[in-house]
Amino acid sequence: MANPEDFEIIPDQTPDAPPPARSRLWLWVAAAAILFIFAFAVGVGWATLSDRLGPGAATAAPVVAITSQPGQTPSPDTPIAATETATAQDATQAPGVTPSPLPATPTNTPTSTPTSPPPTRVCTVPLDPQFSAIFDPGALGCPIAPTSIVWAAYERFERGAMLWRSDTNLTYILYSDGSWGPSNETWDGREIPRRGNPPPGLFHPERGFGYVWGVRNDVFTRLGWATMPEKGFCAAIQPFEQGFAVTGAAVANCTPENLYNSVFDPDWRPFLYSLENSGRWRGAESVWAPPVVTPSATIAPSPTATVVVDTSMRPPQNGVFTARRGQPTALDGRFNDWPGQWQSISAVVQGRDQWSGPSDLSAAFQVMWAAEGLYLAVAVNDDVLRAGPDGSNLWQGDGVEIQFDRRLADDFFDARANDDDTQIGLSPDDSFQYVRGYRWLPFAGEARFDPPGAVASTPGQYSMEVLIPWLYFDLSAAELYPGLRFGFNISVNDNDSDAPAQQTVISASPARTTHDNPTEWGTLILGE
Repeated sequence: MANPEDFEIIPDQTPDAPPPARSRLWLWVAAAAILFIFAFAVGVGWATLSDRLGPGAATAAPVVAITSQPGQTPSPDTPIAATETATAQDATQAPGVTPSPLPATPTNTPTSTPTSPPPTRVCTVPLDPQFSAIFDPGALGCPIAPTSIVWAAYERFERGAMLWRSDTNLTYILYSDGSWGPSNETWDGREIPRRGNPPPGLFHPERGFGYVWGVRNDVFTRLGWATMPEKGFCAAIQPFEQGFAVTGAAVANCTPENLYNSVFDPDWRPFLYSLENSGRWRGAESVWAPPVVTPSATIAPSPTATVVVDTSMRPPQNGVFTARRGQPTALDGRFNDWPGQWQSISAVVQGRDQWSGPSDLSAAFQVMWAAEGLYLAVAVNDDVLRAGPDGSNLWQGDGVEIQFDRRLADDFFDARANDDDTQIGLSPDDSFQYVRGYRWLPFAGEARFDPPGAVASTPGQYSMEVLIPWLYFDLSAAELYPGLRFGFNISVNDNDSDAPAQQTVISASPARTTHDNPTEWGTLILGE
């Protein structure tokens, strides 16, 4: 039998057993107190919820995610879109997800009117992207025309650089303190003033740069000596409202004469310059960059490293050529009496866009020496044979050019030809049987001559065998001996058109950029 003490005693609530009157009164008072407390709690909670939801929230609303358009802030006047609806019960049924609380929206906050940004000036001509690294819109303004390609010249100096533009025919002098100025001096071919011999490793500027540098002491003092020979190149130039920007253009050529574009030189240092009308410039170069110098700065001389230069020969990459001692049995344009090793002439140094491959133009050569002169054998592949004019315009057709420096060590650093440097042209006649000669350098010895030799030709090729007497190099047999070294280069010209022209030039020295820079030639050694 169950024990009555194990059960909870519940008062009898059936109508047949009503509680006493005092008990019922107490129950009504307690119920009223509970209702009052519940109503008070609900009221406080509802007021708090209404305050958090903001004015107008008269009914319960689901929790929503509010999105707005980029750059806009949702306001009470802005329609809002519900992208997701979730009840509190739904939220509790997502394990591991904590709903982000809605930010409180302050009431009675005045709505500010957004201020329009200041108008932005739009340039009608786009900026060439290659100049973006140095473009300063405040200093240069807007571009006023697209980039154009013009012929130009450039030379670096110890404390700056010189730039010449063919379209303006002005020289721009860039100083290392960040200023620049134009030069009104024009060079008409007159003699260039000299300032003595340059220090080792430096250069005396020539031509137009040399004239400005020679007649203006202020330019000479501020720039110092040149650190490289002058180089002609194709320049990409974009004009601006307050100046221009310039860099090298990697195009085959940009002149009617197909002048060589030096940006293809192995030692070319790409640069970006902007020149402002205010007289300031900014720029960058891959290796060399002018220092920024303040007026109050004291420039301490930097220590100079001792560099030993072998002045008995040019850089090996320019070519080292050995002339065997001997002579062919006959000058007939045939090479069965040339037992030496053939050396290639393969560097396309001008007119690459006109060159279609080795069958269009390629060559090889040998050299021998004897008491009577320098023997030369050249075998040329040329798909179209065109002899050039006679005389000084011999170069405007198929043929060979010889550059020769008889005093290699004496003026090793001089980048311009002088009286010890020789340039000779050798060209077939119209029938491609005989050799015509012309001596352009030195100027004092310029003349036409007919060297001993012969030409043989077949479709697509010709061969030339010739003797150049030593007198055309201003040498005598008594001065010669095995091991003697000279500056030397050989080039081959090509013209495939009916009109005289020098369309393509190939060279034994890949450094060759022009006909009169001895520092770009190779080395010829007289062998046993």
